[in-house]
Amino acid sequence: MSTAYHFTFEPHWWHAPLAFWVHVPVDAAAEQFEPPAPAAVAHKGYAVLHVSFDRHELVFSSPEQLDHFIEVLAKKPLPTSRQLSARRGAAMGPNGHWLSRLPAALKSPRVRARLVLALRGIRAQVVGVVLEPRGDDARNRLRFTVTFPVR
Repeated sequence: MSTAYHFTFEPHWWHAPLAFWVHVPVDAAAEQFEPPAPAAVAHKGYAVLHVSFDRHELVFSSPEQLDHFIEVLAKKPLPTSRQLSARRGAAMGPNGHWLSRLPAALKSPRVRARLVLALRGIRAQVVGVVLEPRGDDARNRLRFTVTFPVR
């Protein structure tokens, strides 16, 4: 199975399949999230990682989404989408969860193991830690370190 990746810049970050499930609003206006929403790159938009694994494309708009995806797929046994949906506490049912939308070909233990290994390798290449000041305190945030290939 071949693996490749590239970045695109998009006007929004929340269209990635894992965005709703990973970045939970902490206020009613949904302006602040935990973990924090990704930051836009000036004059370009939001960096979106596209990973091609075999014939499937996986899309992530933040390193936290990539980490969550790896964490879930590395579990044995694979958790159910109902269990994962309950953690979010949203009205959206398990059939709308990203895991239920993931192609069945990627869910077998053998393929999952190869996919997790490939994604960990990609993560090591594309995720960096940035010290970002926020008010009086500074904190470390994960960011995509956008390098080529960019499309």
